[in-house]
Amino acid sequence: MRKLLLSAEQLLTVICLIIYSGTPLDPFLTDGFTLQEGDRTIFRLLYTFTYAVAFLLIVLRWKKVIYVISKNRLLWVLIVVCAISGFWSLDPDTTTRRVFGLIGTTFFGVYLASRYTLKEQLKLCTYMLGISAVACFLIVFLMPQYGLGSDDHATAWRGIYSQKNILGRRFALSGAIFFFLAMTTRQNRWVSWLGYIASGILVLFSSSTTSLGNLLIVTGAFLVYHRILRFRYTTLIPTLTFIGTISMVFYALFVTYAEQILGSVGKDTTLTGRSEIWPAVLEMIERKPLLGYGYGAFWFGADTSGAAYVQESIGWPAPTAHNGFLDLWLAVGLVGVLVFLAGFLSSFFRAIYLIRLNKIFENNVWLLIYLTFVAFSNFTETILIEQNSIEWTLYVSAILSSQVSLPLKRSYKNTIDTHTGQLKI
Repeated sequence: MRKLLLSAEQLLTVICLIIYSGTPLDPFLTDGFTLQEGDRTIFRLLYTFTYAVAFLLIVLRWKKVIYVISKNRLLWVLIVVCAISGFWSLDPDTTTRRVFGLIGTTFFGVYLASRYTLKEQLKLCTYMLGISAVACFLIVFLMPQYGLGSDDHATAWRGIYSQKNILGRRFALSGAIFFFLAMTTRQNRWVSWLGYIASGILVLFSSSTTSLGNLLIVTGAFLVYHRILRFRYTTLIPTLTFIGTISMVFYALFVTYAEQILGSVGKDTTLTGRSEIWPAVLEMIERKPLLGYGYGAFWFGADTSGAAYVQESIGWPAPTAHNGFLDLWLAVGLVGVLVFLAGFLSSFFRAIYLIRLNKIFENNVWLLIYLTFVAFSNFTETILIEQNSIEWTLYVSAILSSQVSLPLKRSYKNTIDTHTGQLKI
């Protein structure tokens, strides 16, 4: 009976992860993504379902959850900043609804960190990503009117997602997960390599240049974090200096020959209009630099004057700033950005410190890889602190999974597995 309940719980977890990632229902419920403003009621119900599941499972393990929550105060300060931004928001109702979704999504990440070891979390993610990958291939080949793009991107794959860049981003993350498991797990390693190859194919056919670059970056980052960070300082510093120098040389060459390089893959030096958006967005940030316009209110609230100004300035209906850090600044101002960066950087450098000490090694390697993915993805997309987002769910779980592995207070020692650093069930 216990095994049956545990299997049912894992199945519920995978279903919730699929909902956050993007379900195969999306193209059918939105008439092949042709509707700009479709009926989102079914999606709201699905997300509410995930909140209910997380709440129920958290209540069953409330003592363990309280311990996990206590491990990162800056995360909760950031949530509070988003919540109180409703007091000065352009649209308090929109901010309230979106903060509710953000809290529900955050607690699902808390549930993952308190219930599963890191390897178990990533294994469940591979089930979700495997289902999504198969669905993408099927819809592209069997129903190309749904699976392929439109207009200027008619040959680009979008699979079960609404846009090619979402497909690219999702499977850049998938590639990072499968590569990590292939390099750190011996059991069924061939499955992980197959998942990595399938992820690379989907990223390639999405024609998302930034996602392909991010996949290569996180793949290379594993080698740095898993191997190089454990070198002795006499070897580590020259090695990192060499890598940094080579990176700067390649960056300088890219900037110098950007027009030729991007032109060869059908892009331009404006990064498909992003560099046109950013000056207009910065101008709006200058008007409310400290507190912003309220979480979720600038682009989606009732007062659309700010978004309309940006869209009129660039000549097309941009739905976001296409930069997660700028969108965060628009939402909660410099105060929110500084709180986020404090939490992000403290987690990043703590992970490096623990890797150097060889403590709960794999948890911290994954945290560094995922933080790298988040940082680079948000340079050209907006996936930072988004409600109902798989990226935010995994951000929360990665940070907390790393921190529950830190030295324990005496009262908790009997409830923690000393090998994995995970709370005992």
